[in-house]
Amino acid sequence: MSNFLGSAPIEILTASELGANLFRRIEEPIHFKTSMLNAKERIEQGEEAFKPEEGIPGLIESLDELHQMGILSDEEFSEKKADLLGRI
Repeated sequence: MSNFLGSAPIEILTASELGANLFRRIEEPIHFKTSMLNAKERIEQGEEAFKPEEGIPGLIESLDELHQMGILSDEEFSEKKADLLGRI
């Protein structure tokens, strides 16, 4: 359910060992969902979901922006950052 500021919690279920991820405040949740579905479609078509030059450092930078905006808690940021660093 969106609040009056245009943000909403979103839970993303995955088949990985990470299971579900809850993001408490996503601005423009419809835009977010559309972006996720578009990325999924690109992956299914053999394209990259993210810009290759972004890589893991860029993803961590994006996570930090979400953290600074208060969208990710300290714990959520640390967990997701550790997961990305574990992929290097």
